Parts: sequence; structure tokens; C-alpha cells
Amino acid sequence: MKIAFVSTILDYPWGGADAPWTSAAEVAIGRGDRVLMAISQKASRHARIDALLAKGALLFIRPVPKGPQPLWARAWRRRPWAASPQHRLAARVRAFGPDLVVFSCGGTYDPIFERPLVDWLRAEGIPYRMIANFQNEHPALDEADRLRAADVLGAADRIYCVSPRNLEITRLHLLSALANAECIHGCMVHNPMPAESDLAWAEPEPWSFACVARLEAVKGVDLLLPAMAAALGEVPGWRLNVFGRGPQRDYLEACARHCGIWDRVGFCGFVSDLDDIWRQNHLLVSPAIDEGVPMTIPEAMLRGRAVLATRVGGAAEWIEHGKTGFICPAPTVGLLAESLREAWDQRPRWREMGRAAAVSARARYRPEDFRRILA
Repeated sequence: MKIAFVSTILDYPWGGADAPWTSAAEVAIGRGDRVLMAISQKASRHARIDALLAKGALLFIRPVPKGPQPLWARAWRRRPWAASPQHRLAARVRAFGPDLVVFSCGGTYDPIFERPLVDWLRAEGIPYRMIANFQNEHPALDEADRLRAADVLGAADRIYCVSPRNLEITRLHLLSALANAECIHGCMVHNPMPAESDLAWAEPEPWSFACVARLEAVKGVDLLLPAMAAALGEVPGWRLNVFGRGPQRDYLEACARHCGIWDRVGFCGFVSDLDDIWRQNHLLVSPAIDEGVPMTIPEAMLRGRAVLATRVGGAAEWIEHGKTGFICPAPTVGLLAESLREAWDQRPRWREMGRAAAVSARARYRPEDFRRILA
């Protein structure tokens, strides 16, 4: 069998969304399938890609169209000439001659921007499947895009969403039942169980909040900082540690100064050792504006830490409010501040909640769920 894996994530380095499709590609190579990987230059530098290439997988580096999203996507989608990045992708996949194409989507509606390839697959009767890793709660879809998305998603052989909420929202956006869609716990295949089943609990002075996220607008760290100031600015005995890197780093540092909590916030950069993060911190805060399932949530829970998260993506499917963490009703500064106050008042229970979170997360842990992509 010949399988082409096409990632629509072009301007980010390797991340959790790359785990499901690479795991499926590794299984496909192992059973003797031929594999083509159409991915970005940034993603191609990962060790798992090197390992797939060493086993015979083929690589096509996807060129990145110039211009800001989403305007570039609409412009490129409508351009007719064969030199466009979308036409070059379609030509490479046609030359490969796949029996199946798997799209790994940074956004659920990304395949509507791959019109040359999708139209060719449908004309030839070649099945395509989609891994929907992320969903915008309020996308700017005009009517033409909505109809196109409903058509393209409806024609897919299967759609795999990483969260029931993402699937529910997609059905509402498109006003379509999408009977070809189901959910997988795709985020989990990237994250093995922690090295220690019961990580040491750091001394509670100061009480340490951790935010583990790429520093970009969609992750909501710019909402978290003023919310921390509003909720706990005058309260002693706490610290916020921000782990990650990204384009908002300078802005977020300036925001912490502006909010008067600079001395309480540490920007720690990217840390690969998750156990090391959670030996030093007591509670994860995930203030995302839009999401699939932030893999930081199950990572923290598996390590015995409670989570405070906004009700986007699959957060509420993992967290039981008041038992394993706290759910903020929506990503706003005011609501985050209220949730932070509630969590702070219950800080003597954080360790107990973390233990319950670990039990709950282990019950949901399905590291082989990605295999359904190849079923």
C-alpha cells in the first residue's frame, strides 16, 4: 500500500500535532507500506523524520506561501497557475500514486486550501482521511468557505478529531452531521507515562503555577498575566513559571512589567524534561483561546498535578471541576481571575486533586489510538 501523509502545519516547528501521523507512518513503514511525507522544512528536522527516512520513507518539503494567514490561504487557493505551492504539492502526490492520503491538519478546515490535491483525489476516487488536531471556536468562515468545507470534509473517508468538543463545534459550524467523523486521543501518543508514578511534591512556599505553552496569542498567556495580577497581585506566597518560547516572548515580558507582577513571573524557556517541570510546580494553568487537546493537560495530570484550564477544545473532557482541577468558563481576563481566586482558595487540596487527576488521566490513556488512522 502507498500512503501519503500531508501536514498542513507549515509555519511551526515540531509539536504534539505531529505525533499521531508520525506514529501511523512508523506503523505503515513497519508493515511494508510505501510512505511519502509532505511536511514543512521546520518539521523535517525532527529525529523521528530522520528515522522514517532511514527506513525508506520519501520526503517532500512543502513550500510556505508568502503572506499572513488566513488571507494568503484564500489568495493562493484561487490562483490558477501551476507554480503555486498547492499545485506543486498536488503534482508530487500524483507522482507518488497513493492508495490513501492522510491530512494532518493544524486547523480543521485546512484541506479547503489544498484544492488542487483534494479535487484530484476526488476525481480519481482515492480516499483521504483527516486528523483534526485543532479547532477555532469562532472561525471567520464566509459562506463560500463554509460550503466548501462541508463538501470537502463530508467527502473524506474518515475524520479523526482529538476532542468531542472539537467535533461538536465543527458540526455546528458546517451545519453537517459529519457521519464520517470520530474521536481519537491523538495527543497521548506523543507523551509516554512519566518516569515517576508519584513525583515529589515541592514545598508550598511559594505556591507555583506553571504555564507550559508556545508563546503565541492563541495560547492565551497574554490573558493570564493580567488575570494573575487582578486575582492575586496583592497576595503573597505565589509564583508563575512560564515554560515555552515563541513570537510573543518580548511582549509577555513587557506585559508582566506593566501588570506589576514582574517579580512573580519567571520566563523559563523551553524545557524538555517534563518531570523536572512538575517536581518544581504545583498547578498547571492552560489559558488557551482555541485548542484541540493541549497535550500539556494530560502530561501534568499523569504527573500528579491538578489543572486550571479554559473551556476550549478537550479541556473539560479531561478535567472534573473541583476534583481534578478547575474549568474557567471562557478565555477572558475576568473569568480567568475568578477561576484563579477559586483555585487559590483551595490550594491546600491541590496535592489531593493532583492524585485524583493522575488516576483519571491513566484511565483515559490510550497510546495506541492512532492506529485507527490506518484501519
